[in-house]
Amino acid sequence: MKKKTIKRIAVLSLVLALLGILLSGVALLRQPEDPSRQMDALLQENQEMREQMAQLEARLDQFMTVTSLKDWKLEATPWADSTGADVTFTAVPSEYQPGMGATVLVMLEGRQTASVPCVWDGDVFSATVSLNAADGYSYFCLLSGPAGVQQLSLMGPESENAGSPVYLQSALSSYCNLLINDWKDQQGASLILTAAYAQVQLPQIQAEALTITTQELVLRLNGQIAAKVPIVLSPSEVAGSY
Repeated sequence: MKKKTIKRIAVLSLVLALLGILLSGVALLRQPEDPSRQMDALLQENQEMREQMAQLEARLDQFMTVTSLKDWKLEATPWADSTGADVTFTAVPSEYQPGMGATVLVMLEGRQTASVPCVWDGDVFSATVSLNAADGYSYFCLLSGPAGVQQLSLMGPESENAGSPVYLQSALSSYCNLLINDWKDQQGASLILTAAYAQVQLPQIQAEALTITTQELVLRLNGQIAAKVPIVLSPSEVAGSY
């Protein structure tokens, strides 16, 4: 049950309680009784309503506190062949209670891809999900407590914090783009690039850290190396991008 549903139930309970008091007041007014007694009866019912609402709000606050996470993390470790990755989820509940449990739910294109129960080690919940390389994963945590089950959205394509676990295929891939702005044709004998821009992206998640030892622009023609030109790649704001 989501937080919005819980709040709607609380509002509905309040409306029903107020309706009950209104009907009781109308019934009392129809009876030929002492007005002071009618007023006392209304005050009594009003007090009972306040106590019921206080209890309901306390239960709602307790549910929201118990079925929430204080902190969580998603980390992806690529497979050796880079065709997928193991995504590890760790989380600290806001308040742990005996019997509490957690499950990681993964969706892709509206379909459930994986559902893995978490292990509680006394400090954190943890679970590992093995996923094939694809873009657009969404991650949820089903956190269960004494008051029920809460589905918490962790990360997805629509999230501001969407990272490598969401776009696994892109994070596991590398590519190079060469944009040619100007060139000269030496009467068909040679081609001179007078202005060009190269963009390189290394895999964002790697089994082992890559070390760049050589930076060269290699041009091939019919499968043969036509030219090699040393270049200097400057790091950009994106990890592994030059």
